[in-house]
Amino acid sequence: MSLAVLIVLYRKTSQDSIALQSLLAQQALLHDEGIDLQLYVWNNSPGVAQPCPGVRWFEADNQRLSVIYNQVAKEAFASGVELFMISDDDTNYSTIRLSSCLAQIGQVRSAPEGEQVGVFMPRLVSHGQLVSPGQRWLFMGRLTPDVAPGLVASKNLLGINSGLIFTRECFQRMRPFYDERLRFYATDTDFFIRYEGYFPKACVLDVEIDHDLSEHSADTPARALFRFEEMIHGLRISFHSHSLLQRGLLDLYLVYAAIRKAVAYRSPAFVKALFTQGRAVK
Repeated sequence: MSLAVLIVLYRKTSQDSIALQSLLAQQALLHDEGIDLQLYVWNNSPGVAQPCPGVRWFEADNQRLSVIYNQVAKEAFASGVELFMISDDDTNYSTIRLSSCLAQIGQVRSAPEGEQVGVFMPRLVSHGQLVSPGQRWLFMGRLTPDVAPGLVASKNLLGINSGLIFTRECFQRMRPFYDERLRFYATDTDFFIRYEGYFPKACVLDVEIDHDLSEHSADTPARALFRFEEMIHGLRISFHSHSLLQRGLLDLYLVYAAIRKAVAYRSPAFVKALFTQGRAVK
């Protein structure tokens, strides 16, 4: 079996990326088990990190994540790999065996239900709390206390990009694979909203991976505003073709969220963002 993994570096050296280092440590072991692990690194902040041996290196200054995912997935599948995985640079794979994950994937794909699955999802845990997979209610995501491994319905399913493993069929059916109008946030939410139109099932792997979300809980006002602007942009793209009622509810929700953040950060910039981000999506 062959697996290509993309690690996106941002303001971090190769040596400081726990994702890259923990995967490099498994590469030789997997080769001995007959598994071809190909590592792709996209350095999204040139000058901070230098190319390292054992990986295929790409870089551009602050390129959109959606563009990165599409470009590298295209190259990886064109090279003949069977599966493609996305990873943030801070996801830790040192406590899992990728060969076990791939064995689970092989079992599912060989079963009759396998053709209903285009993506395989690990259970991501941050400080003891399950943060992916989750559920969606309209445009709002919510955490679930626990998710059993196995097949799950794709309807209203959400997941964090890091650790997702895609089949070739998923890449070929979903056009676009990732919507390149999206920049840095909401790419995973949009993916799963569209995914349910192509595949009725996803598969949760029987594995837990440590993924630190503490960076998001300690935002500066400027960083929080940037993330909020990205959320507005992403949600309006994801729901622009939905019903008038759903789009109206989305606008109400964004007003509510903007007011809450404006109060929390004592800044009217969050309310202004509703207008500066624009209301029409093409």
